[in-house]
Amino acid sequence: MRNAAAAVAALAFVAVGCGAQKSDGAAAARPSEPRAVGLSWTYERIDDEPGELIDGAALAPDDIWALGSDGARTGGRSAKGHLLHFDGEKWTREPLPVDGDPHLSRLEYLGSAGIRLHTVEGTASNTKRPRYALWDGTRWGPVKDAPAGPLTDIEVIAPDDVWVLRGDGEVTHWDGSRWTVTPMPAERVAALAGSARDDVWAVGSRTTGRGVGGPGGEVRQLAAMHFDGEKWTLTRTPTYRFPDPVPPEPFAEFTGIDVASRTYVRAYGGHSYRGYDGEEVRDPESESVELSWDGSRWKDAKPFPGACAYRKPVARDGDRGFFMNGNRHLTTDGKCTKIKKPGLPEGGGVRPEAQQQLWLKRIVTVPGSGEVLGFGTVEVLQSGFAPSKAVVVTLKRQEKR
Repeated sequence: MRNAAAAVAALAFVAVGCGAQKSDGAAAARPSEPRAVGLSWTYERIDDEPGELIDGAALAPDDIWALGSDGARTGGRSAKGHLLHFDGEKWTREPLPVDGDPHLSRLEYLGSAGIRLHTVEGTASNTKRPRYALWDGTRWGPVKDAPAGPLTDIEVIAPDDVWVLRGDGEVTHWDGSRWTVTPMPAERVAALAGSARDDVWAVGSRTTGRGVGGPGGEVRQLAAMHFDGEKWTLTRTPTYRFPDPVPPEPFAEFTGIDVASRTYVRAYGGHSYRGYDGEEVRDPESESVELSWDGSRWKDAKPFPGACAYRKPVARDGDRGFFMNGNRHLTTDGKCTKIKKPGLPEGGGVRPEAQQQLWLKRIVTVPGSGEVLGFGTVEVLQSGFAPSKAVVVTLKRQEKR
């Protein structure tokens, strides 16, 4: 379920030291938020050097990679990047196998096909050039058969069942031995997600069919396609139309989809238009679109409950639900809570009164173990020297008895 929005979303929370000062009376009186029962982050690794982790990917419990930066970009110059590798016993810092700005780079888990590193080289005076490398479990090498170019979305159902959406809209499937381009029922595909081999979704828009064209018709309508293990089928979605006078080039489209199970599917997008007709008539307001699939049809989606109401999923927690931005966790039965948080230990420049803000740039599930890791940075908020630590965190679950 890695779409563009999820790829760049960050989970943030503030961990306050025992001696922290309240800034004002309102803050002191603020009610506490519910915490996720049995869920908490713990530190797996705290880097000694200042910096941050930007991305992460795991091929196996003893083959985990993180993409890091030793500092921020300054004066038009790129920050220095590095990789961290976990071999099952220890983390080791390694050089990037390609040149480029780590803040413009991504690690992509492609199932048994390996891990793809995509980075962009360039400065303000130099044309950006994409660079790629593939980790096959033994070494980093050139990308040969794997999809090249920017990848818009990736859905790994199993190590030998991977769906990839390229930036040009082409959908490619990995079956454990080769990549195959897959024709789709609709022309424009924007996002992929799935819960099983016979339950994969692709959404976007279509330029033919019901509600497209004709007087006042839309140039594009919603498209939601389902794969049942054998073929892709276009499902029936609501049509959208602006009232007269219709604005120029109206369209409806899906831009993302989140799937936790066969009956927990949400797709979102918008209904808008392009151009200006030049007449003194007030154009209608664009509207957001968010629909849910109940196992048989699409219908208007209700807001997420509680503090998750206006948040978006950033990673799937198996069939349990989603990790939401803002460090919230949403279960498929509708419970939204905040995950318990750790604090950096004192020392190394961290004072007892310091506040700490943890930003997770990526959350991944380790294949073969079910372990959930988060990659990011902790910013220490205090006067004077305030260190910033790159961290890896592990999700701990306390099973109910």
